[in-house]
Amino acid sequence: MFLRVLVFYVTTMVFSGGLNALQSGVGPDPDLIQLVQFAPALAVGVMYLLFRRSTKVQVRFTPAADVAGRSAVMVGIVLAAMAGSIAIHAAAGHSWWSGGLPFPVWAMVLTMVVGAAGEELGWRAYLQPYLQTRFSALRSSLIVGLLWGFWHIGGFEYGLVYMGLFVVMTVGLSVVMGAVLQSARGANLAVATAGHAAVNLCMFALFDEEDGDKFSMAALAAVWVIAAVVTHYVYRRPRTSVSAKAGALV
Repeated sequence: MFLRVLVFYVTTMVFSGGLNALQSGVGPDPDLIQLVQFAPALAVGVMYLLFRRSTKVQVRFTPAADVAGRSAVMVGIVLAAMAGSIAIHAAAGHSWWSGGLPFPVWAMVLTMVVGAAGEELGWRAYLQPYLQTRFSALRSSLIVGLLWGFWHIGGFEYGLVYMGLFVVMTVGLSVVMGAVLQSARGANLAVATAGHAAVNLCMFALFDEEDGDKFSMAALAAVWVIAAVVTHYVYRRPRTSVSAKAGALV
């Protein structure tokens, strides 16, 4: 298992470097979409070529009502967490408004969804279920959150404190997603994409954390840790086999 995860992660990193270089050379505007978001999806393709028979990706989109319901729950949690972060900023007298979106809302929503899907095909549709063949949903979520967080190596530009807070946020968000996905009946890609896109859109529109604002990142980390604890206990199940449930196989 360790070797499989290592191959996936290193492959993701290699693709990330290439996509970042491509974006620097030919665009598009990174404020609209970042090509690096497709690195995890490309890495899944490599895993499929190397381990075809055992590479499973949970990408169900049916039953539609169930997928829509779980996606709505995930988006609702995101909105509640963002409201909590705004409350923290307001209570501390710290400015939180980033000035809004740099492109039309419809364009930002479209690119955020597409980019989030590129990431989630790797993190929550492939890696999370694979880890859950050996570990609990909580432990798998913690591992995915750490790997996902440190994958954003650009955060080190703002120092270790900022990066540490960012990783705390991604771990908290990963635990929330992992908890909700336990009852998503294999619709990991759709549900995780909805939540991920909502997070990215809200953070882009509201906060200055991408400019290295440590207070904003600390507030986001705090609310996602709280959300993780609450969601874990709401969705916790009696301990059963840690084998992943069968989802749609690719």
